[in-house]
Amino acid sequence: MVSCSKQKLRTGDEMPVLGLGTWKMQNPKQVVYQAIEAGWRHIDCACDYDNEIEVGAGMRKAIDAGVCKREDLWVTSKLWNTYHAKEHVKAACQKTLQDLGLDYLDLYLVHFPIALKYVPFEERYPPEWTYDPASANPKLEFADIPLHETWQGI
Repeated sequence: MVSCSKQKLRTGDEMPVLGLGTWKMQNPKQVVYQAIEAGWRHIDCACDYDNEIEVGAGMRKAIDAGVCKREDLWVTSKLWNTYHAKEHVKAACQKTLQDLGLDYLDLYLVHFPIALKYVPFEERYPPEWTYDPASANPKLEFADIPLHETWQGI
């Protein structure tokens, strides 16, 4: 069983100092379930990892099996670069919650402090780094969104 110390935050919450990263994870549903079974309680996700549905299924499997309760887990996810505009932040967080099958996150971070041109969910999700990856010359298309606007949305 994994035993991990926690850092008490000024809110009173305690965050496990070690987290299971889910980027490029193969078979995330099973790996997340087994990690929780082994004692991991901090799960690190992001929409850009393109596996939040499967990661959420692994957490749900552990909760349903009685391995833990939702409040025993610390779930971190991240706001992707294309959703930095104040009006897109809430929808991006709600999409993450929906994909993970959760009612709340314990921590929601700005993945990178780089604002990119908005890509609607129905057009491409996750939106990736380049605005039009199918074009002859895919490139980053920056958006002129100051970071304080992103924080206002959060």
